[in-house]
Formats: sequence, C-alpha cells, structure tokens
Amino acid sequence: MPELEDLTPEMKAAIGAEVGPPAVWEVTTQGIRTFARAVGYTNPVYYDAAAARAKGHRDLLAPPGFYGMPIYDPAGPANESNSSGADWENVFPRRLNGGTEVIPEQDVYAGDILEARTRVTSLALRASRMGQMLVREAETVYTRTSDGAIVGRIVNTGLRY
Repeated sequence: MPELEDLTPEMKAAIGAEVGPPAVWEVTTQGIRTFARAVGYTNPVYYDAAAARAKGHRDLLAPPGFYGMPIYDPAGPANESNSSGADWENVFPRRLNGGTEVIPEQDVYAGDILEARTRVTSLALRASRMGQMLVREAETVYTRTSDGAIVGRIVNTGLRY
C-alpha cells in the first residue's frame, strides 16, 4: 500500500463536495413500526396513529434517527451512495465505520418524503496499526420535501486503510 505524505489534489477537491446525487427517502408506517420494534421502543406513538394524534402528533411518529428507506428505481442509475468516485477508493480499498452521530432536528411522520444529500466534510491521514489510514467525515442532511424543513442530520466517520 502506498504511503501518502499529504492528501492528493483530488482528495482535497472532494472536501465540501456532495457524494452522488440526492436520494429520495420514503417514511412508511411499516418502516416506523419495524424500526421501533427492532431497537426496542415501546411507546405507542411509534405503533398506533390514534395514540400519536392523542399526544399532539399529526400522524404515526418516527423514532429518533429513523428517516425511512431510499426509494429504489430499477430504471435509474445504480446505487452509488457509498461511492464517491474519488481516488481514495483505490488507494485505501478497505472500509470500516468509525462512528455515526444522529442529530434529529424536527419530528418525522408516516407519509413524509425526505431528500437526503451527503457531502464530505473532512479528510485526514492518520497512522494506524494497519499502516496509513484515511479518516473521512461526511454529513447527510435530510430535508422534508413538502415544506423544505431540515428534519435531521447524520454525521458519519469512515475509516479507510
């Protein structure tokens, strides 16, 4: 594996750039209930729309950090959400998740359609036991399409070596 003294010009140019096209995510009642059950939430506002409305919500409430599922279009381009096309993909072919921070900003409900845009926020080279490692931080912003409100953000740290 080659050692880099500094980020390549292509890597530097990727900082601040969006990764792939925006993705459209759909929040469904089934998705909300499945996620809530999987993570152990028992609050009825995640399972029963009437209970959610009784608590002042407009519909079934999505648990914190659940932004639905990306809408798949078989006629569209291949999903490249994990690919940036940057040269680090070849220089550092192995990947690990270095951490994920979920930042909820507004309630999300069944029926919401969200647009997700991801951009690289930082890149840094670090020494590791496996040799040189690239630390890549990216932020995904989820915007509700009906009103343009930012409903949440996910900050992800990716480790490549």
